[in-house]
Amino acid sequence: MLQTCPRLKVLDVSSYNPSINAIIPKYICKWKNLDILRVGRFYVDEILPQMRLHCNNFICLSAAYNYFQGDDAAFLVASLPELKYLDLHGGFIEKEDVVKILKGCKQLVHLDIRECGFCEDDAEILYEYS
Repeated sequence: MLQTCPRLKVLDVSSYNPSINAIIPKYICKWKNLDILRVGRFYVDEILPQMRLHCNNFICLSAAYNYFQGDDAAFLVASLPELKYLDLHGGFIEKEDVVKILKGCKQLVHLDIRECGFCEDDAEILYEYS
């Protein structure tokens, strides 16, 4: 069904489903109008490069309960620098990676990092980026 929806604007597969998540990278090249993606667990390096290439109007990624580690934040910034809305609540992300995202995604207007393993009211982040 997903391959037959070339005008798809919003895809919500926020419940983790390995079979759905496995086909997203394969069909994302057909969804040129995709604006919003809500996913459960996903692999940054499989989905984001495809989105950068094919989804020119993409503005919102919801990837709650994911673990961002290693180069994931840098990869996100490189792939989606014009992202406006990012929801990472309930996952895990280092403070340094939050700073990378805030510095790299200059058009970001909403970042949800509740319950992400560090204090959300961190004075440095609030001072520098509010």
